[in-house]
Amino acid sequence: MKTLILITLTMALGLMGVGCSKSNSQNNNVTTTAPVVNDPAAPTVNSGGAVFTSGSTADFKPVSKSVMQDYANGASLVGVTRVLSNPTNYKINIDLSQAAAGRYAGQITISYMDNGTRYDGVFVAGSGTNQSLAGKSYDNGRPESDYNYWFKLDNQIVFTGFFQDQYGAMTLTLIPETSTTSTGNDAEPITTTTYKGSIYYKNFPKEVNGVLVDQQSPYRYCWYIYTGPYDCRSNVIQTKCGLYPGSETGYKLLGTFSGINVTTAFNMQ
Repeated sequence: MKTLILITLTMALGLMGVGCSKSNSQNNNVTTTAPVVNDPAAPTVNSGGAVFTSGSTADFKPVSKSVMQDYANGASLVGVTRVLSNPTNYKINIDLSQAAAGRYAGQITISYMDNGTRYDGVFVAGSGTNQSLAGKSYDNGRPESDYNYWFKLDNQIVFTGFFQDQYGAMTLTLIPETSTTSTGNDAEPITTTTYKGSIYYKNFPKEVNGVLVDQQSPYRYCWYIYTGPYDCRSNVIQTKCGLYPGSETGYKLLGTFSGINVTTAFNMQ
């Protein structure tokens, strides 16, 4: 019998890990939308390579086949493994839009071919705001994309953010390919150069101590969950004191990429 594990949104005494801290909370009046469910192990009808009609697309370079196998296992049934054969034609598509003041929502797609079938992993950050939950005074009304924004680090304008699907979370990091000293402001990326970056991923556990976990709460994305199997927070990503989530949070490097056009990736006018 499947046992329900409650995902309790208890207030943490502090963010996971150590590092700098700064407040960047913004509010808007967009209606809340629950996390979008996608299946990175579900094949598309298209048997050719990925073709995207919006956002910016680049070649994706996974760390290794074994890392991609671990990533793919995140969408497998308990006790079942979909063994990768010879995955090729890796692509990443970044398709984001401004949802709140300087905050970006949308989706990141990791696509590849294996045995003539295309597999897409679509990871999302919502464009709405957190619902107000009875008895909960924290995170109510905050933008779902509140941690996704451009900021200045070491005199360069960079971007980090959280995204998730049904089976796990990822962090996106973008840095300019041409190293220049920026005198611009936060939330103003350099559009005269392409960007390179990395994806870190974290699979949600399917069971804990032999007990199947229940589905994630529809009221919060994983970066607003403070305990349990769907907690995907990272102090570094939240406070913007660095670029990568840190292994202590359970994230692993999935791969890297270059050649992203931020004007189209972020749908800037």
